[in-house]
Amino acid sequence: MIQVLSTWQTFCLLFLFQLGTTIVFGFAGGAKQDAWLAALLSAMIGISIVGMFTRIYERNPGETLVSLLQITFGKYIGHLLTAIYIFAFIYESARILRDLGELMGTFLLPTTPAPFLMLLLVTLVAYACYAGIERIARLAELSIIIVFLFTCIQLILLLFSDAIDLSWLLPVASDWRSIGTTVFPLGLTTTFGEVIIFAVFWKLTVSPKKFRKAALYSSLLVGAVFVVLDLIAVSTLGPDLFYRSLYPLLTSFQLIRIADFIDNLDPFVVTTFITGGLFKIILYAYAACTMITMQWKTENHRTVIIPVALLIWFISIYTAKNIASHIFVGLKIVPWIIELPLFVIVPFVIFIGNALFRKRNIER
Repeated sequence: MIQVLSTWQTFCLLFLFQLGTTIVFGFAGGAKQDAWLAALLSAMIGISIVGMFTRIYERNPGETLVSLLQITFGKYIGHLLTAIYIFAFIYESARILRDLGELMGTFLLPTTPAPFLMLLLVTLVAYACYAGIERIARLAELSIIIVFLFTCIQLILLLFSDAIDLSWLLPVASDWRSIGTTVFPLGLTTTFGEVIIFAVFWKLTVSPKKFRKAALYSSLLVGAVFVVLDLIAVSTLGPDLFYRSLYPLLTSFQLIRIADFIDNLDPFVVTTFITGGLFKIILYAYAACTMITMQWKTENHRTVIIPVALLIWFISIYTAKNIASHIFVGLKIVPWIIELPLFVIVPFVIFIGNALFRKRNIER
């Protein structure tokens, strides 16, 4: 396959994907006033996990996740794991689509049915997947500027709104048990562990060394963003409200009031959130379509885009009865059942198995 992206485009894709919907719901909210510390620890460990992924790419520049699964686990188990990954990517896409549908239905279009909003979004996802990774990357170049610009403006306005109380951040590291349970597994699997999806199409991006550079820098920046946003959210809402709030960062930005003139910035905030979430759905869906193409050797990933898009839409509607159960499953069940095994443990087995195989070849 021919590499079609630049390092900057790869960086933009990685950054927007990792940003995703995490900023919508806050990062490490279970740690309350120590959320920023949990975010920092998650980033430190998470970056090492991303580094493991890039190391696998450096050792196997001509392979993809599908071929690596078969090389490591054998043909039959490899095919089974590939099918499981495909379902996991589709399910994760559906969950994120549900997140965005609930968010838009609450703050932008409250009278419009959420399934219809999600259908519009999944139509955009299908079109992006049809256009291909190169055009998705070009869109990411533009979108990352918008996300940074809007976020910086909102943070500056919040600072001038006299809504920040740094005393909310104290005491520091008061409950290490909460910090630990927040970091593992959710802090590692959500965002950083999910970067494994790039293994499906990393041959289309850049060379292994350039990919490593883009991945590590984007993960470092995402970690810094999470720490800063957690500091802002806790210091404006307080630890208890931050913990209980469904959309803590949005609630923080709702506190922006400057001279009774600048306020009610919900549409701009939600637009920023939707941008990150939409890119995450697109890349998950694109990875699922690509894996289906590799697994069943179809001519082109475009032939399965519509079925995959419709499946994502149906799962997003029926994945949970309400937002409360949706959030509970996402925080308590999905990290243990899907994300930890597929995004951390299996890649680690590939990493170790690949290292041992190379060592044997060198000894021979």
